[in-house]
Amino acid sequence: MSNFENPFSTDRAEHLGDKLFEFYASNITFEGLLRRKSLILEGGRGSGKTMFYLYHSYFNKKRESESNNTDFNEFIEKQSIIGIHFRADSNFVPAFQHKGLKDEEWISLFAHYLNINLTKRLLEVVIDINNSLEVNKITFDIAEDVAEILSDRNITDFESFLKSIRSHEIKLITYINNTSECEKPKTIINGFLLNLTAKSIINQNTLKSKTIHFFIDEYENMLTYQQKIVNTLIKHPDPVIFDIGMRKEGLKTHETLSESEIISAPHDYKPFDMEELSENDYEELILKICEKRLSRVSFLNNTPNIQYLDIRFYIGKYDFKEEIKSIYRDKNLENLRIKLKNRVGINNSKLSVLYKAQDTIILRLNLVLLDRGKKAEYLAQELKKYNLGESSKYVDWIHNNKMGLIFLLSKENKKQKVYAGFNTYKSVSSGISRYFIELCEAAFQNAYRNGFTFENPRPITYEEQTKAAIYVSKYKVNDIETYTPFSVKLRRFTLLIGQIFQKLHWDTKLSEPERNHFSTEYDKLSDNSREFLKSAILYSVFQRREETKDKDDSIDSNNYEYHLNHIYAPYFGISARRIRSLKIKATELNILINGDTSKAQSIANSYVKNITKDDTNQLRIDL
Repeated sequence: MSNFENPFSTDRAEHLGDKLFEFYASNITFEGLLRRKSLILEGGRGSGKTMFYLYHSYFNKKRESESNNTDFNEFIEKQSIIGIHFRADSNFVPAFQHKGLKDEEWISLFAHYLNINLTKRLLEVVIDINNSLEVNKITFDIAEDVAEILSDRNITDFESFLKSIRSHEIKLITYINNTSECEKPKTIINGFLLNLTAKSIINQNTLKSKTIHFFIDEYENMLTYQQKIVNTLIKHPDPVIFDIGMRKEGLKTHETLSESEIISAPHDYKPFDMEELSENDYEELILKICEKRLSRVSFLNNTPNIQYLDIRFYIGKYDFKEEIKSIYRDKNLENLRIKLKNRVGINNSKLSVLYKAQDTIILRLNLVLLDRGKKAEYLAQELKKYNLGESSKYVDWIHNNKMGLIFLLSKENKKQKVYAGFNTYKSVSSGISRYFIELCEAAFQNAYRNGFTFENPRPITYEEQTKAAIYVSKYKVNDIETYTPFSVKLRRFTLLIGQIFQKLHWDTKLSEPERNHFSTEYDKLSDNSREFLKSAILYSVFQRREETKDKDDSIDSNNYEYHLNHIYAPYFGISARRIRSLKIKATELNILINGDTSKAQSIANSYVKNITKDDTNQLRIDL
């Protein structure tokens, strides 16, 4: 068997190298995001923020043009922006604190570092542009100003300017690591050197009418005072535009260095949430992402059969009827009928319609409805009308309970719930494209173990897809322990909430089918709980949305829904659809988050018991 070429094996933008542009997929909602106003792009890890910024950076755009054999002059003329990527390295930016220096000194030093580092990156772009141009090169016309600022009379061109800048950067880094032993470097006012350089080059013909954008990625890693420094540059673009990429809740402050100013949308920046694409836009995006990856497979590169470039050919559609067939055999179906006969009796012919049904969903639904307290006579009347195609309550009952019944049937028959099909994978990925890629990677890997090849493509089976979903879901749950600062507490809370939803999926009455998110009174939570939930959102363990059925119209009700990220759904064996919510009191949510394990478990079990009325302890949660 030939070596398998898994098109989904690389999922991080940073790992795509010089060919990143070949993987980039756009969406109509991305058009016009980069303009003469700052952009704050937010979303969980893997939602596409870094991909977006790296793709729009100068060097990647240049590589793309070179791959298309575009003349450089034509390329540079078409560019409306010059984009430069800067990653707020979590191993580096925290170094600018403590060590015996006052906060005011660190503000000055970090602002100086940004000045130096970002100017260096801008100079690298300018030098590359000049090296690529034969005529109309950018002139270095700020030699005297720069020489004065950097106290270096050897600066005569962009190359010597860059050399001097690098020297100053090394001195600064040496100082911050040895503040007690080294001489403090001379600092430059926030953004001054960078903006001076930028003004000089965009006033020249080659870059006239273009804007310079710095993409500050992983903004959540910056300390609060460091964000104030960048916020100041966002507030006063002169002329450099600063765009931000961050996780949810990554903006620690809206303040600037001026006590009287803050940044706010839409005046100072445009906010855009990568996790809040519409269902259609997200579907379009992941289809494009998958097509680009599949088209790189050597056997598919020149295929005349375009269906092989469509991920839907491989993972197909989920069909609940197929899953039911795998759960139920004739013996199991007869057991359902026996249960119904015992409930309604076999001597009343008017009720026989309830247990003579041929549809598994209807048979199990009848038991659910009886458990809810519906009268057998009423159900028989409605079912007869349904069978005759007349208006019947069964239309709504089936619609509202069908998927919940499949989860219940899987549990009762000790079968693994299926997680397969394009729409299922789309839901499980929870709006984060990297999760979809990871699901596909694992699914193709499972298929390969069972003989799949791209020389002879075939659909991936339900079993192969389900095993992939469970595998990805498990390691995502295990990853939670690495999410500082709450880590262990966050994993415990996730397990408690996930198991509450799991037990409610097993409720024989299906009181509210497919519950997988909760709402609460945010204003009544403790400060610790609020910080905890912010951290959970930062890592996309939970996704916060405004409550859609908030009956409290008061101006300060401030209620939210917290959706357990659907990537965890296969781990708990619960639905990945956004259907129904569980209301949790703020006082009890505080205990679930901050209480000791026994108290937290007690609260979790009380919710399960109050809803299911289970007295058998079979639905008990025990961590």
